[in-house]
Amino acid sequence: MKRLVIVERGKGKRNFSCFSTESIGKYGLAGYGTTAREAIEDLHMALSECRELAKENRESFPDTVTFEYKFDIGAFFDYYPLDATAVAKYIGINASVLRQYITAIREPRQKQLDKIREGIEKISKDLGAGLMIDKPVTSYV
Repeated sequence: MKRLVIVERGKGKRNFSCFSTESIGKYGLAGYGTTAREAIEDLHMALSECRELAKENRESFPDTVTFEYKFDIGAFFDYYPLDATAVAKYIGINASVLRQYITAIREPRQKQLDKIREGIEKISKDLGAGLMIDKPVTSYV
């Protein structure tokens, strides 16, 4: 069984949460933490607790549950340690504004969100394109 999990940063300095968009049986899953990773770990702990509870109540519960994670901007930059200034420069937006989105001071409009998502997809594609050398420089000469 596969479930979509939304990971988000709330207002405040260290306030992250995540939740499954669909229940598993009669159980809803959520996790909380001071980092995105802690919130995801808490979600996995909640999954284990629900599995035990279902077992105690003689209810069916799937043996295997996998998750697909979708991050908001703040949770994404907390989970993946990327430099906001460098990313902003690469995708062509103001670094100060991106940092405000990351810290949940400002909420991006859909157009800006799309631009950020497309920029991160471009970074991902560029990194996967084998742009880095794979042996010492002197061996190419």
